[in-house]
Amino acid sequence: MTRICMVAYTHYPTDSRVRREANALVERGDLVDFICLGSEGGQSVEILDGVRLIKIRISRYRGSSTRMYLVSYLQFFVIATFKLLWLQLKNPYAVIQVHTMPDFMIFVAIFPKLFGAKVLLDVHDLMPELYQSKFGYKETHPLIRFITWMERCSIAFADQAIAVHKPHLDALCRHGNPAQKFTILLNLPDHRVFGQCEPSLFASACSDFQLIYHGTVSKRHGLEIAIRAISALKEEINGLVLKIIGDGDDLTRLVVLVNELELNKFVQIHIGMIPMEELIPKIKSASVGIVPVLYDEFTKYMLPVKLLEYVALGIPVICSRTPTIESYFDDTMVQYTSPGDVDELAAHIRFLYKNPDRRKVLCVNSSKFNRDYSWEKQKLSYYKLIDSLIRK
Repeated sequence: MTRICMVAYTHYPTDSRVRREANALVERGDLVDFICLGSEGGQSVEILDGVRLIKIRISRYRGSSTRMYLVSYLQFFVIATFKLLWLQLKNPYAVIQVHTMPDFMIFVAIFPKLFGAKVLLDVHDLMPELYQSKFGYKETHPLIRFITWMERCSIAFADQAIAVHKPHLDALCRHGNPAQKFTILLNLPDHRVFGQCEPSLFASACSDFQLIYHGTVSKRHGLEIAIRAISALKEEINGLVLKIIGDGDDLTRLVVLVNELELNKFVQIHIGMIPMEELIPKIKSASVGIVPVLYDEFTKYMLPVKLLEYVALGIPVICSRTPTIESYFDDTMVQYTSPGDVDELAAHIRFLYKNPDRRKVLCVNSSKFNRDYSWEKQKLSYYKLIDSLIRK
């Protein structure tokens, strides 16, 4: 039995990746604490599926200000650093696993590392590319160069690091990080939570034709394109509904757009993330999952977890064509559309509405991904990585 602490600037109940890894450690008998964000007025300590959540009750910033993002990160960083120090002195941990973003969050483990704990950095996203995408900076901008340098410092501080897929690792190496520091763990759904469904089970599950998107809501995720496609199709498809469930800095703009286009009957926006236990039934009731990401320096490296979750649940998917997604899914597994093209996206929605057999084919073929890549296999690699740190 090993004592492990995880730290992440996230709301744990709604974050499938961090929950999956923490639950895997609990499953084999490790003791896991998790320092995370908590809602104001909520409990400061909670047990969820055997994981002890130690909550820092500050609000997660979801705006467009670089300065305010930094302030929010730093506030969490300072409080988490001293909480972790107190916990380490009280009952030492063998391993500290820190999840990005931001990359510098790894330094919350500076005191435990001095006392002998091993430190693992789980790199969820590429911060240099994200800030290029979010704020329009070029790679040579001083801020981007600083963020890239900080990424290298953070990975150098860690004993080991995790990349989420091969193109992601290639980008990290291009930034100047050593490949031997990394283990690749795909951000796969836990099939004990999502369950593997029969491929055609949900292809025609309800009379309405429901599209669903869940997760982060920002401009790069292309939801304006999806809303405008719905506007073009609202008179053609009976029961057409797009459900958006998530949180992010583009939500307010999208709500205004829905009102301007008079689409309140056709586009339902649920503001805020919801726990996976509540989300899964909503996904299951959908006809098609939609992943309409735009193409930029950040999204070209994305393998969206929502795509993998739709596939795990047997839901056909319309997805933007990007190099990373194409490296795992071919044209027989998802319905590809060109990023940012409203007319083409509308055409694909119309096509899948009129062709339920195509939806079933997509479900059957995409299930190959579930056979080739499963969390049960990845979990063994994760255990091996954690055990290698413990032995050190």
